[in-house]
Amino acid sequence: MTGQARVRPLLLVDVDGVLLVTRGRDDDGQPAHAPFVVPEAGRWLTELAAHFDLCWATSWEHVANEEIGPAIGIGPLPVIEFDMDYATSTPKLRSAAAFVADRPCAWMDDDLGWDAIAWAEGRAAPTLLVHIDGTEGLTRMDVDALLEFAASL
Repeated sequence: MTGQARVRPLLLVDVDGVLLVTRGRDDDGQPAHAPFVVPEAGRWLTELAAHFDLCWATSWEHVANEEIGPAIGIGPLPVIEFDMDYATSTPKLRSAAAFVADRPCAWMDDDLGWDAIAWAEGRAAPTLLVHIDGTEGLTRMDVDALLEFAASL
């Protein structure tokens, strides 16, 4: 075989609003119900790990490996350490873009703004942003879109 080996795409995984969901708000805008983990999260991430190199892209940072990973049955993942830029519509973007560099990637998050869209559209490497509904969390339809993206590479 000639040429370069295929580089597996990265999958940036957020926690709040993606794997950990709170449905409903009270009159003050605070969560009305205790947060819960999407029941299928561990199974779906394991399925996605067959096609992607997963990494935590969450403000939980290393705590995700200590609390979320074990709760959903997945082992430790690499962690993006964020230097949040709150002057932008996607505060995680600068750190995420540096982590991804020029690798193909998908990013699932409930907080992806216009700047993340522009970044994804402007990249030479294949990039998929999966906007997760933060009141529902990760769904089978989201997983299928990610698998379709990975198959297209």
